[in-house]
Amino acid sequence: MAVGDSTRLEIIFNTKRYRNKMTKKPRIETNEGPPHKSVTIITNVVARPDSTYPLIIKPYKLDISQFSPTKVRDEMKFNITNVSDKDLTVTLISKPEGVFDLQLPDRVEAGKSAQGILKLRPDAIETSFEKSFTIELNDDKTSRFTIPVKRTRRTPGEPAKKATAGHGH
Repeated sequence: MAVGDSTRLEIIFNTKRYRNKMTKKPRIETNEGPPHKSVTIITNVVARPDSTYPLIIKPYKLDISQFSPTKVRDEMKFNITNVSDKDLTVTLISKPEGVFDLQLPDRVEAGKSAQGILKLRPDAIETSFEKSFTIELNDDKTSRFTIPVKRTRRTPGEPAKKATAGHGH
């Protein structure tokens, strides 16, 4: 990269064996020489995602796997329930490029639910992957929720294809 250029990095933090508050500092090395750079990821890994606050997302993992050779599964609906006493706005913070699109409600009223829709991009229909997307709320803590999205693409008699991208949970 030329001086002043930038690029997007994908940092994969697999939370499967972690619980509660975690801090990770992945190191970014360049050929520029020391000192190496790092970013800080601070997260609260929730063991029971059905009891999160101020939102509950169901299902909390979006599995859009396809095992039928004839019926294309390229869309999945999910519910976002506001369990707080304040209306919340929902803002998409990040999602993988070129894999899926999202329709999210702009806001979810206090004590109510709204629906989100994940739709695979045409280029991703034949792939397997493990990715995630992150939303942010306008609550007092500016809470963020990262929702894992998995797709296994297999037809009967064919071995499962390994996911081609990392675990973005």
